[in-house]
Amino acid sequence: MELHPLDRRSATDGSARRIGFFGAHRSGKTTVATLVADRLADRTHVSVLGSAGAFVDSESDRGTPDRSGLDIEWTVVDADAGPEPFDRCVGSLDTAFVVVTPDTLDTVSAYEEIATGYDTDLFLIVTRMRQADRELIRAFDGPEVAEYVYEDAAIPRAMEADEIPTLEDRTVEAVLIEALQPDRLEPDAALDALEARRRSVVNVEVTDRSQADAVMNMFENAGHLTAYYGCNCTYHDGHVLARMP
Repeated sequence: MELHPLDRRSATDGSARRIGFFGAHRSGKTTVATLVADRLADRTHVSVLGSAGAFVDSESDRGTPDRSGLDIEWTVVDADAGPEPFDRCVGSLDTAFVVVTPDTLDTVSAYEEIATGYDTDLFLIVTRMRQADRELIRAFDGPEVAEYVYEDAAIPRAMEADEIPTLEDRTVEAVLIEALQPDRLEPDAALDALEARRRSVVNVEVTDRSQADAVMNMFENAGHLTAYYGCNCTYHDGHVLARMP
């Protein structure tokens, strides 16, 4: 799959997001891109480019366009393997995810070098994780890890059968949170950032669904769009994302 280097980045008002998944052959790149695109298709409108399009229809829209509450149109790019496709299209992406296994962390530096000088946010997704790998990943000096996908024989088995694997929604949504807005703010500061147009999208951590509802009401009463995303974090239950309409 070729991506022309002049492909445009998403709208600066937050109404669109273009994210890409990169990595070596057999890193789990297409699996992760498929899982993310499939979850997005349950929420909103998504276009899928690359091999993941064989699992999730391009231009997929399973419901109302603003089911997520944020009314964002997404493009998910499942790029060809290796750093060369990343070099060609990194400037056209809002967020890029390098998919690696614990055994291929040494490949990440090539993507980091290319990303230097671009505004694109860069994160890692580690697949085939085992408990024994946690210290290795924690000590790794590289981009922040957006999420882990633990080793599970059912995942490659599903992909080989041309089926979308089953993975907990919270694991997949952690990737979307980073793509939307990696920086966390307190509720009042987040509202101020939207009102002053310093941020097009804001991210507030919430301890439980009750707090999430209260924060969402605050944003919605001020005329902003909101959505709740679950996460696997230890000290809070999820995130409220909000943006200007």
